[in-house]
Amino acid sequence: MRASPKCSTARVFTLNTSIRPKSVMAGLGWFTGTMYAVAIALRRFCPFFSIEKYYVVAQPVAGQSLLPEKRGKGILVLQIDHDHPLISQLPRPRDEILRRFAGRALCFLATRGDRIIGHLWITQSPYREPVHRCEFVLQPPGRTAWDFDMWIAPDERLGLAFARLWDQCNSYLREQGVRWTCSRVSAFKPASLKAHERLGMRVMHSLYFLAAGPLELLIADVAPFISLSFSRRTFPIIEVAAPAGH
Repeated sequence: MRASPKCSTARVFTLNTSIRPKSVMAGLGWFTGTMYAVAIALRRFCPFFSIEKYYVVAQPVAGQSLLPEKRGKGILVLQIDHDHPLISQLPRPRDEILRRFAGRALCFLATRGDRIIGHLWITQSPYREPVHRCEFVLQPPGRTAWDFDMWIAPDERLGLAFARLWDQCNSYLREQGVRWTCSRVSAFKPASLKAHERLGMRVMHSLYFLAAGPLELLIADVAPFISLSFSRRTFPIIEVAAPAGH
């Protein structure tokens, strides 16, 4: 594992397999709801401050397709690289896209005709958070991937693009010997949580980010537990260990 300058250290954490994908939404309760209301108020009236809550989750790489063979044939899923002609249509800043490819991330693109209707990114390299100051390192190498930035066009969210993307991604991961894919999901986005629940996710830990201008405080139920950063040059590293038995 490469060393990052000025980074705080962290211990490996493993999945708490007693936490099952029962109903994550039922467990949100008044506390997360209150946090969400505070976060919305801060964005509107005091953007100098912010508060966010995330879950670190893992889901097994499916052994079979989510869709029957004949369904979703009108959606083409491609694995693209940095010079693909559709890159200019991705709904993300070009600098961010190039940063992802430079970090060896892979992009799976769902298209209908000549239109992009969705994308999903995965990586097996250390994943640096683009929004918050945190880096996730996967363990053991080769058996775990990190998925991020799943996006579906608004008019396709009731369709089959989501399942087609995951089918193609899972097929690739199985060929690579990957058993689990991990990610961080906002506790403030019920639709994302429900989508991950349907894929068999297991909740691992909770992360809280509180920011005041250039200062950012991480509070977590995993090492390093508390980390204060004064700039993007310093960030905690969290090692994510894949669960056994899949």
